[in-house]
Amino acid sequence: MIKKTKKRRVAARPAQNPRSHIQAQKRYDVLIVGGGLAGVAAALETARAGLRVAIVEKTILWGGLATTGLVPLYMPLCDGKGRQVTFGISEELLHRSIRYGPGRVPQRWRKKEQTGPDTPADELAKHDELYAGSNMGERYMTVFSPMAFALAIDEAMEESGAELWLDTLACTPIMAGQTVSGVEVENKSGRIALMAKCVIDATGDADIAFRAGAPCTDNPLFPSILYQYVSLALAREAGEKGSARRVVTFGGNGANEMGVGYHGGTKKYSATDGKDVSEFVMQSRRLARLHFAEKQKTGGQTSRENCYPAALPAMAQFRMSRMIDGQETVMANRCNQRCETSVGLIADCRKVDAVWEIPYGSLLPRKVEGLLAVGRCMAAEGYAWQVTRLIPAVALTGQVAGIAATLAVQRETQPHSLMPADVQRQAQAKGICLHIS
Repeated sequence: MIKKTKKRRVAARPAQNPRSHIQAQKRYDVLIVGGGLAGVAAALETARAGLRVAIVEKTILWGGLATTGLVPLYMPLCDGKGRQVTFGISEELLHRSIRYGPGRVPQRWRKKEQTGPDTPADELAKHDELYAGSNMGERYMTVFSPMAFALAIDEAMEESGAELWLDTLACTPIMAGQTVSGVEVENKSGRIALMAKCVIDATGDADIAFRAGAPCTDNPLFPSILYQYVSLALAREAGEKGSARRVVTFGGNGANEMGVGYHGGTKKYSATDGKDVSEFVMQSRRLARLHFAEKQKTGGQTSRENCYPAALPAMAQFRMSRMIDGQETVMANRCNQRCETSVGLIADCRKVDAVWEIPYGSLLPRKVEGLLAVGRCMAAEGYAWQVTRLIPAVALTGQVAGIAATLAVQRETQPHSLMPADVQRQAQAKGICLHIS
């Protein structure tokens, strides 16, 4: 006999009064919106400085496109001619990306503390052999496993002491005149006001800056997708080499980062339009579906039993969507030129000896105060935007924004009121290189 259990009746909750929709309020020194690598770097920098920090991420994974978006390539920290140009947390995160999974730092950049003091020389030699022919050359970069990187970021965030808000959507900036003084967020607890002395927009799409009234520039894109797949051929290769590095590998279709390569019949889609995002995702996954249908119809080693998708991105893979109009801008024609307000260096992954200096003002939106914008939504122009969106630049600008936010909180002022020289001094103290020469 089955015993019947009495159902628990839950009373319907009355609709909230629009004027009293906030269920709770919390206060911090710094609030970071967006848990991609820019936000992660900002959180690590500010929390390690002893500030009370909160970071909000709409998914349940830190890392943004690098993890949730399945983009597994940590681009170079060097100029391609043997000189490292990007340092600090950006370098730290490169090594964390391969802590729990495969990846190779070329031998010339390898440091004993990152290989482990007890790693045998023959193991390192085998490691190099496995990555021979990976088109990485000798640049200071690596391929990584996105999910292994996600676990390593978890570790760093737990160690930092920042207050972590996953599965939480940032909704509306809270304004005091022209100053952002907090952000309304929403999660399973309802609508919460997170107040802060300084806010960092690391959304990738300049969502907070735009909604606060900062002028921005949009950039629609053609469908594009990068995904993981497994196959019988990959499994055989792994067995022959005694390495699981390529049990899964990556495939992709659609437009590249330059908007070239898509041959379908759809329009470009805007990452800042809700309906467009849905269509972009569906069209991008359609490309993956067509790819597998074509491969699998041949049968044999590429049949549906022997070659199939292992993971699809859990976020729209927009590379460059919306950026702020900044107090200063990273200009395409300023490659290898000195900038007096530079707070760090970034290198191009496609070209050798192509380095940009990042002006502090490129993190400061116009017409809005109390806010810094970092990563791929900072101010950049033309081809320079292709460089500022890459992981090293994203992490670097996140750390620099964290440095500026720390100074602003300590001095009870706004990031816009700081002298670039003050930020520069603190960046240099963290080991960040400011100028090409």
